[in-house]
Amino acid sequence: MIRCIVFSVAYLIFCHPCLAQNDSIAVKAIHDKLRVFQENDLIDSILFYETKAMQISRKINYEPGVAHALSSFGVIYKIKGEYPKALNSFFKALSIYEKRKDKFRILVQYSGIASVYFFQNDLEKAKSYYLKALSLSRALGDKRIESDNLCNLAGLYNQKGEFANAEECLLKALTIDKAMKNEIGEAHEMVNLGEIYQSTGNYKKSIEISGNALALAKKLKYLDIMPGCYLILGKANLKLKRNKEAESAFLTALSLANELGNLPETMSIETTLSEFYFETGNSEKAFSHYKKQIQYKDSMYNEESTKKTVEAEMNYEFEKKQAVEKAIHEEQVLLLQVENDLQKQWRLFLIIGIALCLLLLFFVKRAYDNKKRIAGFLAEESNRKEVLLQEVHHRINNNLQIISSLLSLQANSAADERLHAYLTQSQNRIQSLSVLHELLYQTDSPLKINMKTYLNKVLDFHRDVINTLPASVEVDLQITEVYFPTKMAVSVALIINELVTNSIKYAFNGLSTGKIMISLIPHSDNAGQWQLMVADTGNGLPLEGQLRKDSLGLRLVTIMVKQLNATFTKSNTPGATFQLFFTVKL
Repeated sequence: MIRCIVFSVAYLIFCHPCLAQNDSIAVKAIHDKLRVFQENDLIDSILFYETKAMQISRKINYEPGVAHALSSFGVIYKIKGEYPKALNSFFKALSIYEKRKDKFRILVQYSGIASVYFFQNDLEKAKSYYLKALSLSRALGDKRIESDNLCNLAGLYNQKGEFANAEECLLKALTIDKAMKNEIGEAHEMVNLGEIYQSTGNYKKSIEISGNALALAKKLKYLDIMPGCYLILGKANLKLKRNKEAESAFLTALSLANELGNLPETMSIETTLSEFYFETGNSEKAFSHYKKQIQYKDSMYNEESTKKTVEAEMNYEFEKKQAVEKAIHEEQVLLLQVENDLQKQWRLFLIIGIALCLLLLFFVKRAYDNKKRIAGFLAEESNRKEVLLQEVHHRINNNLQIISSLLSLQANSAADERLHAYLTQSQNRIQSLSVLHELLYQTDSPLKINMKTYLNKVLDFHRDVINTLPASVEVDLQITEVYFPTKMAVSVALIINELVTNSIKYAFNGLSTGKIMISLIPHSDNAGQWQLMVADTGNGLPLEGQLRKDSLGLRLVTIMVKQLNATFTKSNTPGATFQLFFTVKL
């Protein structure tokens, strides 16, 4: 998704005018030669000659030359995956350009810094610097750089999963590049849009626009985005179950990435191929590509060799009048040295690859054995905790039953009728808690309770009391079969207990018949919300001024309502009706 930083910094380093004003002939000659290396992606050659330019610039105290080299180092280290070094170089260059108030080059450093943070997955810092770069590019009126930064922001939003923002940025960039007739930019935007559509599940549209981007890249002979095009085409075809087309696209992407020498992209494609073969049942190829991904991830550049080469060549001093001729000669020597070093590196990579394969096999085997042991231990530990939890609920239930029995004995022996009533009410509350723990140790789910079973058991005690009333009272239940969390279930049970007790005590005085209605049902107008209603056909509620404010039952109901975060209402219809509305996350 990111294209701006390499292009923009390269534009600054090699193409932007007035770079070499007041420069020495030697530094200018180096900059002229660097254009050739940049066009042919000779990264090590750029690093070598920029090091020379840095040395000369420092000797003559030429700040623009130093900053120029630091920017180049930042790009090179980023490409090599040496992100701390890249950030260090970009920030040093930024400091110089800020002091010189060079807005164009400040913009390029912002883009470079943002891209490094992006590759380090520090997306917030990356976004901050991309926005700075975008704002500055608009202030300077540089549409090309503005388009690049919009693409970078799109890549960041895509990484964060903010696909709508990513698409908006890409469409803006596409409009700019079409107006400037920048076909390379258009190709970049199209392949990035293909990735967005692939991520959002619009696979046919992803294939269409990625195919258009690929056709344009082939027309322009622009290899840089071709691996990305094929990678997106492969992923979209895979989602559409076109495994043969997907495999062909992935392998073509890998071949092109290897040809370009793009290490991060090659590693990403190796990962995709490993996952593809794993999903399609080809474990041998999956393991082969996984090993290659590991090798790319852990590979290191031979810095010591590069350092020795630079140290040997740095002793040579450019002469002002012969700088161009000597640069050509040194280029030939350097190319031979690079070719020789490359052969040595391949031999070293082969030895390291074999060693890594053996080491990987050892760690895979050990990880598999450890996984089996841990899985067995966790299963055993889970069973033990479940047994212990059920035992805890069983013991709590026994203790609550003992307390309930003691309260019952005390109530039966109490001469004071009010004391007898208080003890009976306390027994009811204890009984509600006891029933909960009884059900918890009998069920397979120790964290949730069946409300229909629970409330039926809670009301068993009240039915016995109702049978002793002078009036003939019927209990009508409408309880939905649902499981509530235990804490919420207790609150609901205690509220019902208090309200039913209130109806039994006061509602049917002087009446011969009556009914108590209890319902717990989902709210029809609001998903996730439940309605609890306790109502009777008795004498109704007393006037507001006659309510007992110090009633323990009323205070307990108020506390439970707050715990449920519920809406509580009461009315005479003509008997008493209490309703609660509360939300449950099942």
